[in-house]
Amino acid sequence: MKNRTMQEMNEQYKDCSVHVNEYDVDGRRYRVHSYFIGDKDINDVMYRYAEDRAMSEMLGLVPKSA
Repeated sequence: MKNRTMQEMNEQYKDCSVHVNEYDVDGRRYRVHSYFIGDKDINDVMYRYAEDRAMSEMLGLVPKSA
């Protein structure tokens, strides 16, 4: 994988959806920019998560939800 500069990445993702969150941590404000560049279907992602969680609960790998 090629190491890219911040300017190259900004140019590559300039047309993508961006969500900005601000967080205050120990008196300092941080901004997190999330760039939505993927093309995953949220229904597929949630189905896979639910299926994996159910299987893990049945196998006793994680505690069951209340």
